[in-house]
Amino acid sequence: MKIIVSHDVDHLYRSDHYKDLIYPKLWVRETLSFLKHDITFSQWWRRLLGIFARERNYIEELMKYDEGNGVPSSFYFGMDNALGMSYKYTKAIPYIKKLQSHGFDTGIHGVSFEDEGKMRDEFERFRTAVGVAPRGIRMHYVRYDENTFEKLNQCGYVYDTTEFIKSEGTCLKAPYKIGKMWEFPLSLMDGYLPKRPKGKREESLRLLKDAEDKGLPYFSILFHDYQFCNGYAYERDWYIWLIDYLKEQGYTFISYLDAVKELEEINSNEDNEC
Repeated sequence: MKIIVSHDVDHLYRSDHYKDLIYPKLWVRETLSFLKHDITFSQWWRRLLGIFARERNYIEELMKYDEGNGVPSSFYFGMDNALGMSYKYTKAIPYIKKLQSHGFDTGIHGVSFEDEGKMRDEFERFRTAVGVAPRGIRMHYVRYDENTFEKLNQCGYVYDTTEFIKSEGTCLKAPYKIGKMWEFPLSLMDGYLPKRPKGKREESLRLLKDAEDKGLPYFSILFHDYQFCNGYAYERDWYIWLIDYLKEQGYTFISYLDAVKELEEINSNEDNEC
């Protein structure tokens, strides 16, 4: 089983949120977390003060960490706004180009999951701004219905990694094809793990074991970049622990695009045998 790592970019700059309710919601949510002892005083205070920082992302820090640990991760950026993702897509372009210059795959953090016309708009917006067509996508808040994946296939994506069962906090399934597009179910998402360090580690190990028992070829992990900081020390330290653990256990890291190449080669060999 190989490991695929990816990062959704929900926030870029402080000024992106002047017209939404992200900050009031954050104050309430994080204060409740502190009162329930799910986070430390230091984390609570840093999260509240964090809203005054110019940048609300840790893309470059995470890029350097992944690069230094041989993790060919993928980063997904919004080309539209919804549900707290409020930055203008043009602000993402310098980050996208820098990541690409370091060999990282970049794709779309999709907003529309029902309207094919709007889905195509996001696709074309990326292609025009970046100069190359997006090859991968994951929907913001992993939203989808029974027609989403076929519409993404029609848009021209090589792969999608949205399928996730929220009630279970995972989706342990092998990749499968929809038309020409590969769907990679999401195995582990940071936001669906327990709040405290021990619980995060135990649930991660459980999901890895379940995936191994099912004989899955890939195990996919989502970690949000904004948590790679002291304010989210539990989440950041969990991610570092997980990468170290996977390396110690001898797992191979692979990107979604290279996984697609492997799957296409297997399909081609099977067709030749027939």
